[in-house]
Parts: sequence; structure tokens; C-alpha cells
Amino acid sequence: MAGKRRGGMSAEEFLELFERSARELDVRRSYRLARELEQFRSDAELGYRTAGSRAELEAGEYLFKKMQKIGLEAEKHAVVLDGWEFAGASLRFETEAGEKRVRLGGYQTQMVAKDLQTELVDAGKGTEKDFAKADVRGKIALIRINQRDEWWINYPAYQAHLAGAVAVIAVQDKGYGEADPASLNAQDICGLPEAPAFSMSKTDMAAVLAAMKKGRLAVTLNADSRVREKVTTYNIVGTIPGQTSQMIAVSAHYDSYFHGFEDDNCGVSMMLSLAQALIRSGYKPQKTLVFIAYAAEEWGKINSRYDWSAGAYGEMTQGRNDWRGRMIADINLELPAIAHGKKHYIRSVFEYKHFLRDFLKDPKGFDEFYPEGADVVCPVQTWSDDFSMSISGVPSLVNEFSSGSFMETHYHSQFDDDTSYDERIYEFHHRLYLRLLLAFDRCALPPMDFSTRVRRLMRSLKGENTELPAARDFYKAAETAEETAEELYGMICAVNDSKQPEERENVAGAVILDAFKYCEDSFVALDWYEKSVFPHENAQKNIEYMLRAVAALDEGDADAAKNAMIEVDDNSYAEAFGRDVTSYFTARALTDSGSWGSGRLTGHIDLFGVLRAVMAKGKEESPDFTFEKEELTVKIAVERKNLNYLLEAETARLRKLTQKLQGAIVAVEALER
Repeated sequence: MAGKRRGGMSAEEFLELFERSARELDVRRSYRLARELEQFRSDAELGYRTAGSRAELEAGEYLFKKMQKIGLEAEKHAVVLDGWEFAGASLRFETEAGEKRVRLGGYQTQMVAKDLQTELVDAGKGTEKDFAKADVRGKIALIRINQRDEWWINYPAYQAHLAGAVAVIAVQDKGYGEADPASLNAQDICGLPEAPAFSMSKTDMAAVLAAMKKGRLAVTLNADSRVREKVTTYNIVGTIPGQTSQMIAVSAHYDSYFHGFEDDNCGVSMMLSLAQALIRSGYKPQKTLVFIAYAAEEWGKINSRYDWSAGAYGEMTQGRNDWRGRMIADINLELPAIAHGKKHYIRSVFEYKHFLRDFLKDPKGFDEFYPEGADVVCPVQTWSDDFSMSISGVPSLVNEFSSGSFMETHYHSQFDDDTSYDERIYEFHHRLYLRLLLAFDRCALPPMDFSTRVRRLMRSLKGENTELPAARDFYKAAETAEETAEELYGMICAVNDSKQPEERENVAGAVILDAFKYCEDSFVALDWYEKSVFPHENAQKNIEYMLRAVAALDEGDADAAKNAMIEVDDNSYAEAFGRDVTSYFTARALTDSGSWGSGRLTGHIDLFGVLRAVMAKGKEESPDFTFEKEELTVKIAVERKNLNYLLEAETARLRKLTQKLQGAIVAVEALER
């Protein structure tokens, strides 16, 4: 950073400014606050502070008062969403040693039962075949599940519901909750509340299976799990007024599963620690700094494939604020009191990649904590609130937390407690993200480089698709947009290096943010596993794998053909679950409304019948796959038309983006007059 300037400040002056505020950081106070949040719980033993619950409302009130005490201008922003209150569940059964009682974890489903006497049946992995073999009508189905590598809980839960089961109890078979055999687990259900689901530990499953060896296992279930439509909860918002009308946000979510120490008590407490340090140091921000404790990040929408991040999405869609067009960044904090690997990553929208990489270069200081340094990855993904913010027009970033082993071991289990706490890492993250907040505050204009997104868009078109008729116009429009974006970014950097933020820059800033919102509306789609992709990428992938399936069938290789077909859209579920189950969830995703995922799928290829036929014929001695190859060939032709349409649409949007970027150039040029 030597020799560089930021907002009219030299590098040395900026670091001195940062150190004045950093001296007021108190990481041990942050730790205490993270622990204090654990007192707000619905289940006295296991925790749970869930969407719209009494525990969440009490925690929100606590944070509101904490913000006021710190010196923030605090507000409660009401959001209407679906709520869940889990007061606990347990199962009793007889063993040779006497009655045994086991605690159960919960999913967001409806079941209130007191001493319900029924039978527990081993239903394997909860597939269609498993339920065909196990009589679960009027009983509870015990299943094993690997939600990370196989399928989500909603599929076997609904399959069990259709088979007449009273409820499902799921035991994690790798994927999550691997910290201890006693681990329970909770995830968002993505399914209907009328198909109750609970979780059990591997330790308790062993006791259950031992008891089952004696014959039918009678059990007594007690459960208090209540789902309610359209409840009101609150995002808690505190501000430090700035000297211009632009804004920067720091956010974290205060709902949680179990104790929620890392996820996300530490994020909330770190956020408030940054605010308190700035206030105590006497820092006068250029932009209004907004500190947001979000409700309902873990879950908040009934029977939706996109049922998490409801609090943040509601904040941006229910008309409670005027942030769009004024807020240049949201720094979202998730699980910040632990290192998630040997390299620290900031996950960001494309447009902030270059700014963040430049920021991470100096001062370095990563070696002691992250031996492989730090970098930026793009784009933001759907698994945290930054996605809801970005698609709403607020450019967002988050400390990347999804790649470390913590997600497989402690995440969403009762072992998410302070045994994982690393004070040195926590302090390092306090300092790093405080410095980043100040760096954004010194920017007269949002430091956005749109060429990053455009180049990634161009590179995402692959193979023979680059020779399609629509590809030529696509590349031409992208190259023009890239050149315009590079020119704009050079101008933004020149302004940010030389000028301190003033109100007159806000008009140009609003034009730049409008171009960002247009990019999010135009170029952000989702695949069938909630990953952010460019609109043409689903069709491109589908064609590739259907071609592989045809080639495999030409060779008579049914297994290879099946493995290719399960990569197409959501057809991986067709192998294990019935048509009524897969069709139900496909339709729910395609017709979803009122969530961050609504309308972001770009079509659907249904291979259920073809895949099942290939699986059946593959068992024959000399199978004839003529019909299946013809079916796939027709679907490939349909998807090629879809791909061509998507490329034409992207081309038109690239041309419109160029116009918006040209408008931003004019607005920035006006600053020099």
C-alpha cells in the first residue's frame, strides 16, 4: 500500500486512522456477548433460537438494547415471514436395562404429541424401495441420511409421509454432525410441514437397533414442534450517521440452531464490537454505517426450496428501508471465530474482486494465521444472507466459511459451542474487517469493476457451444461491455485515489449501483442445487451430460448412462424416490414465489422415465436402448433451443449493460466539471 492513496489519504494516514479505531476493539467482550446470546432458547437443553420464536424475539430485544447502550441509533425493522418454535422432542422405549429416553433434534415441521404410543420401524435410507419393504403406516420411520453428498431431508420425509408414516427420525450418515457419535443435526426442511421430521444421534440409533433385534419396537414420542404462517419478527438495525447519504452495512444473523456459538453468535458479537470500537475511538464516518442483526437466516418460509435467508430477503422486499441505490456494500459475517482452512477467502460479488484483492495485499499479516495467505472468490452464493442482499441491489461479501471441516463436523449440531473458539483468529478477523469497513468508507464512488463479471460470463460458454450462431453476437456484445467496464473502473479508481467522499459523488454512485442491480437481475440464475450460475450454464451442462448418456447407451453401458443423467437438473432424485415425490418438489421449485430463488431457474429437463427405463434394462443380458436414445436426442434438441434463446437474451442484456455503464461514465465525468 506504500505510495497509494485512498479517499485523498496517504497509505500511512489511512493506517493511522485504522489503528486509532482498532485500539478500541475488545475481543474478550465479543466472546462474552456471543455466550450471552445462548440464554435465548426454545429447548431448555438443546437451544434453538428460530424464526419468529419467543427466543428469537427476546434475543432481538436484547440486541436492540445492546445497540442503544453502545451508542448506535437503534431501530427494529418488522418483517413478516413463517415461524417455527421447537420446544423439544424425545423418544422412550424399553431395553433390557429398563426404559431409555433419547433427546431428538427438530426440523421445521408441525407435530405436537404427548405420550404418543406407536412403533419405530427401520426404513433404511428412506428411499422408495425402502418404504416398499417397510410397513410404516401409522408408525415412525427411522432413516439414515447424508444430506451433503446424497439427498436432502425433504425427499425421504415426503416419501415416508406418502407411505403413511407418523414421522421420520433421521440419523446423519456422514455429511454433517461428524464431531461426535452423540451429534444431533438440524437443517432447513425445504418441504411441507405436514411431514414431521426429527433427528437422532448415531449413539442413540445403536441403542434403538439393539432393541429392535428383540422384535417390534414400541416407542413413546413426545414432541412440541410448531410451524406458523405469517408471523412478525424483527431485524435489529443500528446506525452511525455519516456525512453523506451513502451507506455501508455490516451484518450477521442472530437466529440459530442449538447453541449457535459460531453460527452466528460470534458474527453478531463481532459486528457490534466493530461498531463499539468506532464509536469509542471518535471516528466520524463519511458514509452512514449500518449494523444489521438479521432474523430468520436459517429458515423462514414454509414448503419452499428456498426457505432460508428469509429475514434479509424480507428486509429488502417489504419496503422497510431506503438502502437500494445508497448502500455501496454489505460486509456479512459468518462463523468468524474459527479458521476455515489454511487460506482466508473473502467471497464477494464479481464487481468487488479487484478492489478486495488490492485491499488484501497490504498490510499482509496473514502468514501467522493463514499460511497460504488470502484471496477473493466470486460470486456470492445462496447459503448466507449476502446473496439476498446482492440480488436486491446491495453489493455484498462474506468471510468464506463453507470450505472447512467445521461444516461437516460441528455445523448445525449441539457441538457448535465454544470448544471450537480460537481467540487469535477471532481478533485477526476483527481487525481485518474493521480495516475493510474503513477502506470502503474512504471510497468516494463504489469501487466496482464490471469487467470481472463480463469476462467470467464469456469464459462460462464452453466447447462446441462457442460455435453456435448466437455465440458470435454474444461475444461481440460482451467484448464491448468489457471495454466500457474497464474504462469506467479506471475512472472510479482515479476518483477514489484522489478525492475524499462528498455528497456530490452520490449521484454517480447511484448510477453505478443501478448498473450493479441490473447485472444481478440479468445474469444471476440458480441451478437445481441452489448454486449461483449464469443463465445459460444449466442448459449447457444438461446438453453435455445428455450427450454423454447417449454415448454410454451406444456402448451398452447402462451405469455410465445413469450416472450422466443424474447430473441433469434435479434428476439425481429420480434414482431413489418415486415419481410423486420428485414431481412434487420439482413443481414447488418452478412455481416458488416470494423468495430469493423465485424465477431464477431457467427450465427443467425431466428424465425420470428414461432414467428408470435404463436402470431396468441394464439388468437384462442384451438390452436394447433404442427408445431411450431417441428420447434423449429429442430432449437434447429442446435444450439446444433453450440454450440459444438464453444466449440471445444474455446478448441483449449485455448491450443494455453497456448503455448503463456508458451512463455511469458520463456521471463520473461530470464530477470533474
